[in-house]
Amino acid sequence: MKSSTLGFWLPMGLIVGLLWACNGNNKSKKESNETMQQKAATLNTADSSLLHFWDKFDMKDSAQVKSPDIGEQKLADFIGLLSKTPDSAMRDKAVDLMLDKAKSNRPSFDHFVKLYEHYLYDGNSPMRNDSIYESVLRHLIKTDLLSDLEKEAYRPIYKLVRRNKVGQPAEDFNYELASGAKQKLSQTKAKYTFLIFYDPDCSHCKETIHQLRDTPQLLQLFAQRQVQVLAIDPWGDRSRWKDYQSELSDQWINGFDSDSKILSFNLYDLKASPTIYLLDENKKVILKDTYLQPVVEYFVQPNQ
Repeated sequence: MKSSTLGFWLPMGLIVGLLWACNGNNKSKKESNETMQQKAATLNTADSSLLHFWDKFDMKDSAQVKSPDIGEQKLADFIGLLSKTPDSAMRDKAVDLMLDKAKSNRPSFDHFVKLYEHYLYDGNSPMRNDSIYESVLRHLIKTDLLSDLEKEAYRPIYKLVRRNKVGQPAEDFNYELASGAKQKLSQTKAKYTFLIFYDPDCSHCKETIHQLRDTPQLLQLFAQRQVQVLAIDPWGDRSRWKDYQSELSDQWINGFDSDSKILSFNLYDLKASPTIYLLDENKKVILKDTYLQPVVEYFVQPNQ
């Protein structure tokens, strides 16, 4: 939790305190510069590790490539490194180098492309990550290994993963309330919006909703951080949506996509249920396609 400390000084102590603070500032600047240098060195090391990660891996060794303990594990480790890299250009470069190396053996290339999809895009994968998969898709669309027809199959997915990216405004949409009134996502007044798309027939949705609804600590945390929960049923069955209202909190905004535009226009990639976003007061995406736990972690960070 964010906390603050108030210091009180006697008049003489105030003078001493100010002098100490000046020296402390100089020391702090020195430590800050050292910390920045250490971080830069760490990033350089990480970048080097990424770019040379596959140097000694033989893409023509089919047994090694298709072994869950060797090829698949190595890819999982590679994805782990990619997820810690904030520089999208570096991610692109690392993925390009890896897949260019895999081009030497088409079966290896195809195998790793399927694994990337499994880990990064499958709705049930805890490692799913649109940012990294975007780098993979960008390579697939431009590589000379694939035909134009093969590339065309990836373009809709590429367009989809580029929507609602972190730092960008979330796609706006209309929704209907139980009263029949219509509202828009952009009209939600709150410091933060916890946007959850759910399916009334989804057991995991129910578990997440009940955990959020029935955990006093979460309710208190969300109240303190001025978080408005916006629960949306985008699946188009009004009777199921109405029957499900008792599962939701009266404190939430419970909406129904009566026009089915979220799905029809692919405004959001709803490959998993529930699909959760955290938005700021301007409806820019803070967390994309996430889980409840990362949202909680976001709010308990010291800087939030």
